[in-house]
Parts: sequence; structure tokens; C-alpha cells
Amino acid sequence: MLKLQKIQWVIYREILPPAGISFFVLTFVVFSREFGRFTELLIRKNADVLTVLKFVVFLLPGVLVFTVPIAFLVGTLIGFSRMSSESEVVAMRAGGISLNQIMIPVVRMGIMISAITLVLTMFLLPAGNWRLKLAREEIGVRPVVSAVKPRVFNEDLPGFLLYIHDQKAGGIDWEGVILAHLDKGKGQHRIILSKSGQIEVLSEREKLQLHLVDGANYEFSQKDPSKYRASEFGSLSVSVDLPVSQSVATESRKVTEKDLSELLLDYEQGASDARRIGIVELHRRVAMGITPLIFAILGVTLGIRTHRGGRSYGSVVSLVVAFAFYLLFATGARLAMQEAIPISMGIWGPNLLLAGAALLSVRYASRASGDGTLHWQSSVIANVIGFVRQIQSRLSAVLWRITRRLWQRIRKLSLFQIGLTRVVDLYLMRTFLIYFSPTLLMCLSIFYLFTFFELIDDLVANEKSYGLMFSYFVYLLPHALMLLIPISMLIATLITFGVMEKTSQLVALKANGISLYRVVLPVLLVASVVSIGTFILQEYVLPYANQRQDNLRNVIKGRPVQTFYQAGRNWIFGEGNRLYNYNYFDPDRSLFADLSIYEIGLSRNRLNRHIYATRVTWNHENQNWSFEEGWIRDLTQQNPSFSEFDLAYLDFPEKPDYFVQEVKESSKMTFMELRDYLEELRVAGFEVGHLRTDLHTKLAFPFVSMIMVVLGVPFALSIGRKGTLYGVALGVFLGIFYWGAFGVFEVLGNNGLLAPILAAWGPNLVVGSSSLFLLFSAKT
Repeated sequence: MLKLQKIQWVIYREILPPAGISFFVLTFVVFSREFGRFTELLIRKNADVLTVLKFVVFLLPGVLVFTVPIAFLVGTLIGFSRMSSESEVVAMRAGGISLNQIMIPVVRMGIMISAITLVLTMFLLPAGNWRLKLAREEIGVRPVVSAVKPRVFNEDLPGFLLYIHDQKAGGIDWEGVILAHLDKGKGQHRIILSKSGQIEVLSEREKLQLHLVDGANYEFSQKDPSKYRASEFGSLSVSVDLPVSQSVATESRKVTEKDLSELLLDYEQGASDARRIGIVELHRRVAMGITPLIFAILGVTLGIRTHRGGRSYGSVVSLVVAFAFYLLFATGARLAMQEAIPISMGIWGPNLLLAGAALLSVRYASRASGDGTLHWQSSVIANVIGFVRQIQSRLSAVLWRITRRLWQRIRKLSLFQIGLTRVVDLYLMRTFLIYFSPTLLMCLSIFYLFTFFELIDDLVANEKSYGLMFSYFVYLLPHALMLLIPISMLIATLITFGVMEKTSQLVALKANGISLYRVVLPVLLVASVVSIGTFILQEYVLPYANQRQDNLRNVIKGRPVQTFYQAGRNWIFGEGNRLYNYNYFDPDRSLFADLSIYEIGLSRNRLNRHIYATRVTWNHENQNWSFEEGWIRDLTQQNPSFSEFDLAYLDFPEKPDYFVQEVKESSKMTFMELRDYLEELRVAGFEVGHLRTDLHTKLAFPFVSMIMVVLGVPFALSIGRKGTLYGVALGVFLGIFYWGAFGVFEVLGNNGLLAPILAAWGPNLVVGSSSLFLLFSAKT
């Protein structure tokens, strides 16, 4: 009995560490997409740290409901794969411990994980979904004072357009203010120019107060332009009512936002459709809660198969099983919701199939030969495991060929012809790639799994095919690689050098006169190749893939396909402080509709001349503009003049091409395209600080892979004796810090609180210099 208890504690110690570390890795991969949003909430949206923490807490149940069971499956497979590869399971069986006794501690943990998952699905997940909806409403109606940027047209104020030339620290004191307001119902136009101004958020948070100093107020009617009123002021207050929408709290909750009592109430009192949807949702939550218990049985029998792959084998198999199961589960749930198949088949079918596979694997795993070696009969599971082993062996062979070719190319460069030890270098590069590849594959699998669950409801609701989802995943791959390659590089570095330190390989290399810096060199060369590949991916693949995947995502979501080109802007600055405002511009015919031109004297904060025409076209012969049915008001004289015209030809330095502006996100442009686009906007009078940050980031981000290697080596040496799992855990925490730094620096740069070049390169400089210091401090 005492022996059995000790063995059970050994099993606990084998499963819990990899399960815990897998949990942190999986959760980090999911939340890596949210870091930018969190930092934007913290800085751009005036949200305090408590609000950001609320968002994290409310999002967490939706993440944990998947990461907890998958991490438990990964931990079980890794633990038993390691014990099986080192013949510990054979020793237990030879000592009289049956498979059922070996499974007892795992089943106990499975029951506990199932209980946790049931609490998540039944109570915490719907509560989190509902609270997250309320929090988004709260942050959405909060006045965005800090979002007002200098030298850019701000349209966040309802009914107003705001332009400021400059602002002081804090964002509420402005210089050179232009405020425009249009009452479409009455056709009244109003434009205010002032030397300075301030913004105040009233206590009830339903109104803003703009306090303007030393300016002029101009009002006119588009229906009767002869009625034009101009007045100067020393101080002026303008109230802006914030939009008041129906509170989310008064809306009916979606089925994913209802707790258990509400689902039961729908079953008793709801309509037939509501009852069926409620029943399906209730079954879905219970089925998800039972899944970890099945994972426990399947994890033991899959992991107990004697295999030399150890932890990497367990990770690959567990991800294949989890991905296949949740794919079937999500599809069955949606079909059951649409009454295409019975609830028992749609919801419980995947669980029954998985349970059948688990029981079948227990049957065959229980059969052992006389020497204690486990035999697997011909079965579906055996075929799956053989397939995984075949993929793993082929991947190893491919990586070996890639390493040899890469090294041959590197040795041709005279810079590296310094008598390097070929065998050691090839071994290091191959070992690093062997750890890097499954790590990246694991991160990509989890990234895609959560993306699939995010979009499956919209896919089925909008009657789109799974082929569309597959196409979206293909075009999403470059974006996912850009996010996940750096963290995979860090984890691979920590594992590679951690294993070498633990097995005394580094000691042997040092004893033969090879320094630590020399050992790091081949891995650093691989990282440099990855960095170059990342830059190429970013420049020549990512912009076009992002455009395509955004279009496909809109189709899946049932939104109209959005174009990334906008024919013109409603407001744009020309040369000589000339401000253009128009309702429409046709670039093909060089045609304006309802064009107003304001000639502004910024030194006096006054309006010098106002020109309006209902139709303006470009005259190619005379190279000037043809104004039809308009008027001109000159305000420079003491008695302003006003004249109307049916047709007038006016010369302005702005040609039609000046008003054709491409509006694209920086992630959908190459470095050269973004640089040219930035210059166009700067000439047009737009604030481009945030785009400068994005421009520098395109050069800074590819270096992250190299910095990850330099960062990982000293930490790997310090935790090498503790094992690779500690290296993975440390990699996750370092990745969280690095990603958080990138997000914070980017938002600070976009909001003008840091110089663009410092915002882009700051994280690399801080982490890179610290990494070099730690590396040079290590024993060589």
C-alpha cells in the first residue's frame, strides 16, 4: 500500500509541472493577441489599471475553459511519455502495479479538472461574457480626451470636427483650434477659430465642455449664403452632448451570457426556439465539463506507449487529439443548434467517440508480454501514433538537410571562414531547429484553435463553408507567424542550452577550448536567418495577406467586404493654410460636390476668405478649377464683400492628384509604401507621429528573434540543471514582459508621449542591452 502511494505521488510530480507550464504557455499564446488592446485601454482610452484588470478577468473564463483541459492532456501525455521512454512504466508493471492502479491518480486529477471546467462553463464563462459586454459599453462611452491628436482631424465628438495645431502635456491644453459643426437638418454651418482652448469632462460624463480663448465664430446658411454672421470673442464655451445609447443592461442576454438559472427558466417558460437553444447550450456546457475526465484516460494510454520522443512526442499527440476533438465538438454543437442533427449526436457524439477510443486504448494497453513490454494491437490509435512517429522522423530528417545546406551557404561567406568546428555547429543548429519547430507548431495550433472557436458561430450563422474558413487560416498564417516566431525562438533557446547545461555538454565543449560565445554563434546565425526571413515575410507577404484575411473575416462575420482605399477625405489641408471641405470627390472625373474652401489666417486665428460651389471640376485645357453655382465671401476688409457666380475659374496649387489619398493600415503596407504614404499625409497637413512609429517598427521588429536568442542563453545556463520545463516557463514570463514592453512603447509613441524612433526601438534597446550584459557576465 505504501509503495502504491509513493508511485502515485511520483505520477503527480510527473504530470503537474508540464501541465502547469503548458497552461501558462497556452494562455499566453491566446492573450498575446490582446496585449496591444490592453495597453491601448490603459493609455489611449484613459482607462486605469483596475479597468484593464477587469477586462483580463472577464476574458479569462473563455480562455481557461479550453486551456485547462488541453494543458491537463498535454501534462498527462508528457509525464507518461517520459516515464515510458525511461522504462519506468515497465518497472512498475514488473513490480506488480496494474494499469488500473497507475491510472487512479490521473483519474482523480481528471475529476478535479472536470469539476473546475464545469464551474467555468456553468457559471464563470456566462458571467464573464456578460460582464465583458458591460465593460465594453462603459469604456466605449467614456470621453476619449487623450485621443485628440494635434494636426489631425478628430471626429470623435458627436456632430463636431476638431482640429488642433498643437497641445501641451496632458492633452487638455490646446493651441490653434479649429472647430466645425454642421446641422444637416437646418443646413447651418459653423466654424470657430481660436488661439487656444481646453476640454473639460463634466461630472455626469454625458457632456463635454470646450473652453476656447481669443478667436472668431463664423456662421452661415447653405440655403441662404447671404446671411453670414461673424463675431469675435475673448472666451467662448461650447457644449458637446455625448451620444446616449440604450444600455446593454436592458437588452436580452445571448445564450452564451445566460447562467444556469436563466437557461432553466427558458426551458420552462420560453418559446420553442428559445427552449431548444437553451437545451443545446446546457448540454454543451455539461459535455465540455466531462471532457477532461476522458482526456485523463486517453492521456495515460497514449503516453504509456514506449517511445523515445518523450516530451516532444506528448506535446504533438496531445495537440492533434485536442484540435480534432474540439473541431468535431464545435461543428456538432452548431449543427445541433440548427436542428440539422439530434442533440445527442451533435453534442455528445465527439465525447462518446473520444471515450470509445480511450476505452479501446485501455484494453490494448492492459495486455503485456512476459517481459513487461506493452504491446499494441492493430487499432486506429496505433495507426495514429505510427503516423505521428513517421511525421516526427521525417521532420527530423528534413531539419538535418536544411541545417547542412544552411551551414554550407554560411561557410561560403568569407566572414565566417575562421576554422569553425563543423560537426559541433551542425549539431547545435539541428538541435535548436528540432526544438524550435514543434514549439512553433504548438503555438500555431493553439492560435488557430481559439481563432476557430471565435469564428465558428458566425461561420454557421451566415451559412458559409468550411472552405472559406480554411482560406482565412491560410492568409492568417503570416500574421500568426509574426506573432509567434519570437516567443518560439526564446523557448527553443532556453530548452537547447538548458539541456546542454544539464547534460554537461557545455562543460565538455569548454574543456576542448570552445568558449560559450563560440557555442552561441551557430544558433545566432540561425536566428539571423530567421530575422531576415521575418523581414521578407513582413515586406512581401504580410501586407497582401492581411488585406485578404481581413476581407475573408468580414465575409465570415457577415459584414460587407471593406476596401482599403478611400477616394477622398471630407477635410484636407492644402497649401498656404487653405482648408478644403467637401461631401464627395470622384477621382476618376476629378469632380467635387459641395466644396467649401476656407482660407485661414493662423497668425490671427481668423477666416480670410470663404469660397463655396455646388460642383467643381478640373479644367484640363487651362489647368485650373471650374466652380459652378457658388459664391465668394472676402472677410479681410472691414466691410466683408460677398458675390455669387454661376461659373468661375479659379487657380489653386492643389491638383486632382492631391486629393486622391490611399487610406491603408500600416500592417497592409510595405516599408517603402508606408514611407511614401507618410510623406503624402505630412504634406497634406495630417499628424503622422503614429505612422512614424509603425515605420520604425517595421525595421525594429525582425531583430526580436536575434535578441530572443541572446536573452535566452544566460537564463538557460542559470536554470539548466532544473530541466527544460523550467526553461519553457521562464520563456513564457520573459515573452510576456517583452510583449508588454512592445505594446506600451507603441501606444506611447502613437500618442506622442515618446519619439517614434524611441517607441519602436526602445524595447529592443532595453532588452538587448540587458541580454548582452548577462551574456558577457556568464562564465565562458
